[in-house]
Amino acid sequence: MIRKNMIMEYSPTPMFVGSSTFALAFAGVLAIVVLSAILKCVKIVKQAECMVIERFGKYNRTLTAGINFIIPAMDRPRPIHQRIFRKDTDGNVNVMNINSATIDLREQVHHFAKVNVITKDNENIQITAGLFCQICDETKAVYEVASLPDALGELYMTSLRNVVGKLDLNECLASREKISSELSQVMDEATDKWGVKVNRLGIKDIAPTPK
Repeated sequence: MIRKNMIMEYSPTPMFVGSSTFALAFAGVLAIVVLSAILKCVKIVKQAECMVIERFGKYNRTLTAGINFIIPAMDRPRPIHQRIFRKDTDGNVNVMNINSATIDLREQVHHFAKVNVITKDNENIQITAGLFCQICDETKAVYEVASLPDALGELYMTSLRNVVGKLDLNECLASREKISSELSQVMDEATDKWGVKVNRLGIKDIAPTPK
């Protein structure tokens, strides 16, 4: 008698196939959620930059260059208003206003357009200048002034009028370095409250206003 071995092929039921597919999909979604949560905990700060972190709306700490870790549900970067100046191919200066989570600690150049100023002898002149400054205390720069670029611009305007108002036309035309030095000193003292160090203020051009 010859026995024939009968081989029965097993095929998974549709219910088992559906369960496996659901498990794989759930594992994939869970992995994405976990990875996203980990990435939100990590903050990478570049060299010469920092980031002010608030916990529940209150200052907590300052992140320095390198890899840092935060608690997403509790910690949040406090943005700062910055003004970026870029020159195009024609030499024109383009201005961009941004709110950035990181704070640039490098020396910055603020370009001031022509300003009409009245001298001591009631002559109108136009002055163009550039301010070289840098943030030395990031917490003051964030919390002591609402908009640092706007504050620097207003301070420059008022300080320039005060300094030039003490000089007559000839003195202004011949005393570019004197005006620059006095403006730098006045602005450096005033911006100390904002955590800003004014390194120098350069006068680009002084000319009588065309009549």
